[in-house]
Amino acid sequence: QLQNTLKCDREISAKITRQTASDQEVIAFLDERVQELERTVEKLNADQATAGKSVEKIKFSSERQVAVLSDMLAYEREQKVDQEKEWRSTKKLLVKEVKHCRAQIMTLEAERDGFRQEYDRL
Repeated sequence: QLQNTLKCDREISAKITRQTASDQEVIAFLDERVQELERTVEKLNADQATAGKSVEKIKFSSERQVAVLSDMLAYEREQKVDQEKEWRSTKKLLVKEVKHCRAQIMTLEAERDGFRQEYDRL
């Protein structure tokens, strides 16, 4: 019986040793996997930080472009308003000039007709 107990204890000890070795392999595999995942997380965090900086640069650049374009649009609108004012002023002046010229033509035509009548009398 002592031998059976000893044999049983050895089998139990061997099983425990195998289980411990198996557990050690699993632990080693899991540790390696955790380290791999941690490296992946670090890489992803670095990529995310780089992407964030890139987005900020693009955002800043776009905001500057929008500001420049807004300024250009405001300037062009002011130019348009100024040109319209100038156009109206010029048109008004030309209308006055045309009226004056027409009046002068009528005066000259009347004068011509007068001279013609006087010439015809002579």
